[in-house]
Amino acid sequence: MHPDLARHTGRYYGKYRGSVVDNADATMVGAIMVTVPAVFGATLAVWAHPCFPSGHFFVPPIGAFVWVEFEGGDRQLPIWVGTFYPTNAAPPESQVKPPDNRVVHTPGGHVVEFDDTDGAERVVIRHASNAFVAIDQAGSITIANKNGTTMSLSAADGGNAMLLSEHGQIMTLTDAGIVLMNKDGAALDLTGDTVRITAKQIILDGTTVALGNGAAAGGQPTVMGTAFQALWTQFLMHTHPTAMGPTLPPVPPAPLVPAVHLSGAVLVK
Repeated sequence: MHPDLARHTGRYYGKYRGSVVDNADATMVGAIMVTVPAVFGATLAVWAHPCFPSGHFFVPPIGAFVWVEFEGGDRQLPIWVGTFYPTNAAPPESQVKPPDNRVVHTPGGHVVEFDDTDGAERVVIRHASNAFVAIDQAGSITIANKNGTTMSLSAADGGNAMLLSEHGQIMTLTDAGIVLMNKDGAALDLTGDTVRITAKQIILDGTTVALGNGAAAGGQPTVMGTAFQALWTQFLMHTHPTAMGPTLPPVPPAPLVPAVHLSGAVLVK
């Protein structure tokens, strides 16, 4: 036999199919115990050292299928160099044509997806609970928890931002201002120098309510609803005697109560 051929006798070159039977590596460097039927038979398992890309640490779970090589063809020096999926076992995120997705899918269901589809590029980090962070082709960001509360940070439309809670409450921030709205439709709109409050009932609960300059335009005082209503009722009900006599017992005109229509808790500057 030629010497060049003789030195390769008993060597195992190329890749061989294997499966993981243990990954609890005592050295914690990513070694796994594998069976390689084509080399060791169906039952013998050996420890194989990893071949990771720089900066990566991904150890396949028990039961995963792996490719195994041997350093210098020496069967005493096995190396696992990658994994492969059985038919119909690839992650659902990869089921696209052409395969423009680059997907990291852990056994626990966590996913990192890089989608290079032309015009629809995106990056998604998704927790097994379905909470996720997504960045689209425009650079807009969407963040959501597992219950559906969502925050959207748009890179288009003036850079609007919106927070939508799982309970239906909404906060929107735009170039024009801020809008808060609850699930019942009550809203607070701050646009420019104007504040608009929309609700079935509005309550100002404070010891003092201060109104700024211009609140009493034209010198008109602030009306205190309850006191004004009482004064108005008295005005409507009072009568005057006539030549024919009063039709009802006369009611004296309501006395003028100083500043009855002003609340002492309302300050007009």
